[in-house]
Amino acid sequence: MNGSRLQTGIDFGASWVDLCLLTPEGEPLVAHERCANSMPGYDQAKQLLLATLEAQQYTGIDISGEATGMYWLPFFLQLAEDPELAAYDPQLYLLNPRWVAWFKKCFAQDDKSDQKDPYYIAERTRTRRPDVTWTPDTANLALRFYTRYRFHLVRLLAQEKCYFSAYLFLKANTYRRLKPFADVFGVTSRVILGEYTTLDTLATIPVAELATQLEQLSHNHLPDSQRNAQRLHAVATDSFLLPEQLTTPIHRILTATLAHITALEQQIAQAEAWIAAEVTAHPAITQLHSIPGIGPVFTAGIGAEIGDTQRFLTGTKWDRRKHRYRPKNLRDAEDAIAKLAGLWWPRANSGGFEAEDRRMAKSGNAYLRYYLIQAADHLRKKIPEYRRFYDRKYDEATKHKHKRALVLTARKSVGLFVGLLHRNEPFRSEEERRT
Repeated sequence: MNGSRLQTGIDFGASWVDLCLLTPEGEPLVAHERCANSMPGYDQAKQLLLATLEAQQYTGIDISGEATGMYWLPFFLQLAEDPELAAYDPQLYLLNPRWVAWFKKCFAQDDKSDQKDPYYIAERTRTRRPDVTWTPDTANLALRFYTRYRFHLVRLLAQEKCYFSAYLFLKANTYRRLKPFADVFGVTSRVILGEYTTLDTLATIPVAELATQLEQLSHNHLPDSQRNAQRLHAVATDSFLLPEQLTTPIHRILTATLAHITALEQQIAQAEAWIAAEVTAHPAITQLHSIPGIGPVFTAGIGAEIGDTQRFLTGTKWDRRKHRYRPKNLRDAEDAIAKLAGLWWPRANSGGFEAEDRRMAKSGNAYLRYYLIQAADHLRKKIPEYRRFYDRKYDEATKHKHKRALVLTARKSVGLFVGLLHRNEPFRSEEERRT
C-alpha cells in the first residue's frame, strides 16, 4: 500500500456525469469517463472507482464536484452513504464553479467541454484542497429547502405586485398617489379593484353612501371610512378614462393577477408553517430567535445556510504572526462564513501600490448574504451596540452611506450568529455580558 489518495473530478449535468481520475501526482489514470446521472450510472461510476483504487493500491479517495444547480446532490448523497466506498475514507468536496473557472486561467487556453472540465475540477482539489468537506446533513438541507422556497416565493410575489401596479396605473392612474387605502393590496382595496371594471362609476356615488359601503366591505375595520371614501371618490374623478375596448382586458388582467398574488401569499404562509415545524429540530438555530428584531424567517434562513459551525473549525490554519499552523478557532469560522456570504473586501496591491477602493466580493451564497444584510437592518434598530457601530460607519463613509454602513454591520453580525450557533446559547445584551 502506498498510502496515497486517488483524485477524482466530476462534472455534473442533467443527464450525464463526466469523471476524471488522477494520481496523487496529477497524472491522468482515466482521462474521461461518462456515466448517466442515474442509479445505473452511479453504479457504473462506483465500479470504476473501486477497480482503480484496488488496482493502484490507494488507501483513500478525494472526490470533487462542481456545484451545478441541483444536478450534483443525488449523486453526492449516494457517494457519502455508500458502504463499499466507506472503506477508502472518501472525502467529498463541493467546488464553486467560479473557483474552477479562475483555476483554469492558470493553464494554457483549453476547450470548455464536458471532456476537459472534470480534469480541472480534480486538479483544483489536488493542488489546493478546500478548507471544508461536504457532508450529507440532510436535516439541515430540509430546513434550507424550505427557507429557499420561501425566498423564491417572496421574490415572485414582489414581481407580481410590480406587474399588477403597472396595469393598475392604466385602470386608475391616481390610485397609488392618492392612496384611498393604506395598503393597495389590503382586503377592502382588493374587493374594490376586483368588483368594479372601471372606477369612474364610483364618482356617481355620494361620499356618505360610499363610506357606508366601505364599512360593510371591511367589516368595520377601517379607522376612518369617510376619509377613505373621499379619497376613493377623488381617484374616480381625477383618473384618466380608458377607451371602452381596453377596460375589460385590463380588468381581467388585474383580477387574474390578484388571484395569483393571493395564491402566492397562501403558499408563503404554508412555507412559513413548514419552517416553524422544521426548525424545532434545530435547538441551536432556535437560539437565534432570542436576538432582538430577528424573527423566525431570518432565524431559520441564517441558521440553515450556515449549517453546522463545526465544519468551519476542522483542520488547521497558518498563523502569520507565530509562523506555524494552529487549530482553527471561532474567529476563523467567522471569517470563512463571511467569505461564504461574499461579505468581504479583497485587497488589491502590487509593489508599493495599495488600492484605496476595495469592492465587496458579492460572490458565494446569495441567500446567506441577503438574510445577513436584512437582519443587520433590524439589529441596528434594536440593539444599541449595533446602532453605534452603524452610526460610526455611516459617518465614515463618503458615499452610499447607508448601504456601506449596513453591509459592514452585516459583516459584524456574522460573529454574533456564529457564536450563538456554536455555543447553543441565547442572546445576551452588552450589559449582561459584562456582569
